[in-house]
Amino acid sequence: MSIFKSHHPIKHLKSFKYAFSGILHSLIHEANFRVQILISIMATIAGFYFGINSTEWSVLIIAFASLLSAEVLNTSIENFIDFLIPKKSDVAKVVKDLAAGFVLINAIACLLILFIIFGKYIL
Repeated sequence: MSIFKSHHPIKHLKSFKYAFSGILHSLIHEANFRVQILISIMATIAGFYFGINSTEWSVLIIAFASLLSAEVLNTSIENFIDFLIPKKSDVAKVVKDLAAGFVLINAIACLLILFIIFGKYIL
């Protein structure tokens, strides 16, 4: 049956390979992604140091997953727009600015979450 053929385990393994390739591309080519990874690592170390609870860990994981995903999506959009519209364009600028705004909203939310979780330990 064709339904089983489309969900072959080898095909799924290849999709993981492509996903990791995209993450690696972001690590190599995107300075903001590297900074966000560094902040995620520092927050993880702080979480272990201060002994945050499972709810705080859950919120932290979701926040950073959202932020890093937003950055990858922003990079995808920017690269796609640059490919489609190689010349300066007002439309391209608006689309890229909106994608960057999406990342900024996530970054601000992450910062607020960091203050909420770690503020009581630091202050």
